[in-house]
Amino acid sequence: MASSDAPEATTPAKQGSGTKLIVLIAVVAAGIMVFQFTPLSEYLKPEKLQAFFQSISGHWWAPLAYIAVYAGGTLVAAPGLLLTILGGLTFGTINGTIYVIVGANIGANLAFGLARKLGRDFVAGKVKGPIDAIDRQLRNQGLLRVLQLRLIPVVPFNMLNYACGLSAVDHTHYMLGTLFGMIPGIFVYVYSAAALAQLYFAGSGVADE
Repeated sequence: MASSDAPEATTPAKQGSGTKLIVLIAVVAAGIMVFQFTPLSEYLKPEKLQAFFQSISGHWWAPLAYIAVYAGGTLVAAPGLLLTILGGLTFGTINGTIYVIVGANIGANLAFGLARKLGRDFVAGKVKGPIDAIDRQLRNQGLLRVLQLRLIPVVPFNMLNYACGLSAVDHTHYMLGTLFGMIPGIFVYVYSAAALAQLYFAGSGVADE
């Protein structure tokens, strides 16, 4: 009797994990659709974002606004490369790199936490075979694996945030791997954008005024 009752006892938990996963998918999909397929998508256009950041660049709260936009954009699959380049154009190499790192890490950890809270229980009960082996490797070597993935430019930044949240990787390992893994790429993009901006202004005579 006890063995026959066991599957029924786990049913509510399974149903609850499935419901949370549906909520996760709905929240992420809604955020992406709102900022990609509604009039709000206008605010994510490069010229709009550049004009906005340039207009506030003289205010003390401009870095906070930029960080908030970057973190929020990470949750809804906003183009991170564009936001990174705009950070270099607006704030220069050093400050731009710092602000991008802060914004990207806040957004990455928010996405991770959302996926871990709402989707991990369901995934943990479903992984089998090769997927389970990958999941266990992420749990045992999380810092190294996340660091390696962050250093590969072709791995989608936003997708990896949610994927890691669904996996067994330790949050601290994810946080550290993300932080150190993104620094080289961020610096290159921010430095390149800031250097191009300096060349443009020097050529236009703005720098001499």
